[in-house]
Amino acid sequence: MTMLLAVVVLIAAAVALQGMVIRRFAFRHLTYTCRFSTQEATEGDEITLIEEVENRGLLPLPWLKAEITSSKWLEFAGSQSMVTEETRFVPSFFMMKAHHRVTRSWKVRCTKRGIYDLKKVVLVTTDLFGGNSPSQVVHVDARLTVLPAPADLTLDFRTPRHMIGDVVVRRHLLSDPFLIAGVREYAPGDTMNRIHWLATARQNNLMVHNNEYSAGQSLSVILNMQSRSYEKDGVIDRDKIEDAIRVAAGYFDDTLRSGLPVRFLCNAGPLHSREPVVTGEYHGREHVHELLCRLAALPLFSTENFPTFLGTTCRSLDSSDLVLITCYVNAEIFAYAAAKQAMGCRVKIIHIGPIPESTRLPDGLDIYTYREEEHRAAGTSSAPPAAS
Repeated sequence: MTMLLAVVVLIAAAVALQGMVIRRFAFRHLTYTCRFSTQEATEGDEITLIEEVENRGLLPLPWLKAEITSSKWLEFAGSQSMVTEETRFVPSFFMMKAHHRVTRSWKVRCTKRGIYDLKKVVLVTTDLFGGNSPSQVVHVDARLTVLPAPADLTLDFRTPRHMIGDVVVRRHLLSDPFLIAGVREYAPGDTMNRIHWLATARQNNLMVHNNEYSAGQSLSVILNMQSRSYEKDGVIDRDKIEDAIRVAAGYFDDTLRSGLPVRFLCNAGPLHSREPVVTGEYHGREHVHELLCRLAALPLFSTENFPTFLGTTCRSLDSSDLVLITCYVNAEIFAYAAAKQAMGCRVKIIHIGPIPESTRLPDGLDIYTYREEEHRAAGTSSAPPAAS
């Protein structure tokens, strides 16, 4: 009996000792890092999340779990993750021997534009009998910017006319200044990318694009971050606003082809800011990239009523081309567009989704409707993609 009691005491002491050792020394020589393979991606891209765990001590850890907290819009391939509202919890399990390093790569699909931060990861381990489960928070500070996927402006759009139905428009919605500028002889100071090689071969003389007309052209893109005429606590129709953002990205991306300088205005601003977005008028890849980053960072919340925004911030715009992207239209929006058109500006209104039949459409305005879900549906069939 005494011997049995002694064995029980020794076992209990051993269990308590190994539990104390795990609690005190489990994370002392353990390092954990987590990073994205890139700092920037586009909607639909697949990137990699890389975990590295290293045990530099003599104490093995037979069971170690890393609890990664990310956005639900980052899909982890092959994981048994749990999603609650806007958050995704991804468990990652390891078995760490003494002086051992493990590197794990997760395939991550970016399903929505935004700025995503992995600020901390919780490490949890346990002793051999599961009686102790010490944990530690590791700060990782990994950031990923997901840019919106630009809408294809060469797809079919529709002009709504309620009396005769929608009319399909098969043309590019952003005019190309070079189509009307013509060509002229090369002059000192002209850049090489202005050379018109076909005209050069035809004339047997160096010819360049004549952009005397296009030099005065510019584009302003105005994005309405209200999905309805009245919203108190943020955007209601979120999918429509995301489509509107993709259309704006399509116009920004298209200026790289046409060379038009572009500015961006939006009745929303950076997170926790009440200032709207108003940029300068520039052209080139660096400027377009900056605009796409601004779109990626837009919160789903407007800073002011859109007609008020048009009448104040957008009142003095003098661009040659103006694009209004909105999820709803009313008499005030039509009046602003008509006033700008009367001043010689070419105005296009892009409405996300069908326009209600009760809406009275004014004559003389270029109005188009766009529905992204029809693009996706058409992309899975043999018919050419269409936007409506």
